[in-house]
Amino acid sequence: MTSRHGTDRRVRDRQAGLTLIEVLVVIAVIGVATGATMMGLNGADRGARAQSEAVRLSRQLTLAVDEAMISGLALQLVWDADGYSFQQWQKAGDGWGPASVPGLAMRHDIRAPLQMGMAGDGGAVLIAASGSGPARQILFAGVGVPWTVGFDGFTALAGPQEPA
Repeated sequence: MTSRHGTDRRVRDRQAGLTLIEVLVVIAVIGVATGATMMGLNGADRGARAQSEAVRLSRQLTLAVDEAMISGLALQLVWDADGYSFQQWQKAGDGWGPASVPGLAMRHDIRAPLQMGMAGDGGAVLIAASGSGPARQILFAGVGVPWTVGFDGFTALAGPQEPA
């Protein structure tokens, strides 16, 4: 094709492909749709949070039992309304201190609307190397089905709370 300047230029067919603006618009629409979906999933996640926290605590209790058996030193689960952490009996006999396993020593916070409670006296949960100790029920309630963690001193099992 010859233009008025006498050079051979090809004229772009408007149906040949996408422009940069069109691609950017599609990416923006996908981003907005993804954001809206994630906001909706966050609301649905609140109901499952009691379950995930109960399962997390049961795994940490199992790790604490393993640590007590390996080290020969007792641990305890100390909790309050805002969260929990594990403490370990110190070899020097100085009392309780942070657990030697970093994952246990770090405090885990519980955020509203989730609540953590203890059936019975509600004191610290002792984790001895012998695996002995009173059976405890740890409760997680919030939005959705409440969950419990049953701990007998050796085994921790998470499950939905049975209706009364």
